[in-house]
Amino acid sequence: MTSRTRRKALHLAGACAAATFTLTACGSADSPGSAGKDGTAQLTSIAGQKITLPADGEPTAVFFFTSGCGECVGGTQSLGAAAAAAEKSGTRANFLAVDMDPGESKDTINAFMDYVHAEQVPTVIDTGATLTQRYHITALSTLIVIDADGKTTYRGTDPSAQTITAQLKKAGA
Repeated sequence: MTSRTRRKALHLAGACAAATFTLTACGSADSPGSAGKDGTAQLTSIAGQKITLPADGEPTAVFFFTSGCGECVGGTQSLGAAAAAAEKSGTRANFLAVDMDPGESKDTINAFMDYVHAEQVPTVIDTGATLTQRYHITALSTLIVIDADGKTTYRGTDPSAQTITAQLKKAGA
């Protein structure tokens, strides 16, 4: 194999790997949640708020994103809109945004959350991919709904505010 042929093969392999990652990272399919108990996680938001998953007696909508993901803008906006609607109506539900990039600064995340009008949603950085692994997240812009017992009752990507609200109601909100 000549050096030129080897370079072409490496470029092709790299392009295939990049395409696979890109297609996996920003999916758009919905699927039902798992019925298994996911366990309890003790978290601290970037603002210092203590958060427990699952929340005691209430379902939680958890959205996985990074500030550099274009598709994540819509889902994060939807999360913020659903949180605002729940607060206004008195719906008993929790909302959490999980930044999957441990390298993003709190300032960058706060600016993103302000930009998408979701600044009221508590946000955590998934250092060590703890939540990503616990909840089997394989794509950016994924929303899961966890009921009060810790069961994942919904999983989908790029959700609308109406979808989030409906799924929280199904989970007991």
